[in-house]
Amino acid sequence: MARRNHDLLVRNNDVRTWDELSRQERRTGITVLATIGIVAVAAVWFLVGGETSVEAETGAAPPPTLDVAAELDAWYGSTAAARAEVAAAVAGVRTAVAANDGRALQPACAVLGAAVRDAAGVAEAPVDGARKTWTDGVAAYGGAAQACGNLFDGTREPVGTLLARTTTALDTADGLWTRLAADLGQPAPTGLAPTGPAQAVPAPSVPGAPAS
Repeated sequence: MARRNHDLLVRNNDVRTWDELSRQERRTGITVLATIGIVAVAAVWFLVGGETSVEAETGAAPPPTLDVAAELDAWYGSTAAARAEVAAAVAGVRTAVAANDGRALQPACAVLGAAVRDAAGVAEAPVDGARKTWTDGVAAYGGAAQACGNLFDGTREPVGTLLARTTTALDTADGLWTRLAADLGQPAPTGLAPTGPAQAVPAPSVPGAPAS
């Protein structure tokens, strides 16, 4: 060491340099210093480790496990108004089709389109499967509203074709939402008119539509 001759050891009131110590005394001194170092390291580890352990034991509790079933039930309940609106609109379209009433069908198609837009705006389901079934149903109802509206916007397709497209899309959408309710353990949707074959609306009742 650069300054080892200046390192002093006090023993029995004698002051001696490191070089003046015997070999045994040097070994003893080194042993004492090593022991003190080990004790210091152990003390630091105990203090730091103890604090860490206490923090782990008293730290914030992990977040509770989400009850997915409860979240799905809550989400489905939140869609009640949208489902009721769509069901009423679908019933209006099916009733007009079954009655061959083109004049009633035109506003019914518009009501269905508005109901579909509302259904598309509900909060997303918390599970992918339920989310997809809901959105697929909304898309199918939207297709029905579009085909229905095509009867009155000058689209050059036969009335029978457009009506068949409308009712087929309604059947698909009803099936999707009925399956969604079953998957969630919910009662089957109510308010939807029974499905049936598409019926032609008399040409005079559908202004501007080509004859089927």
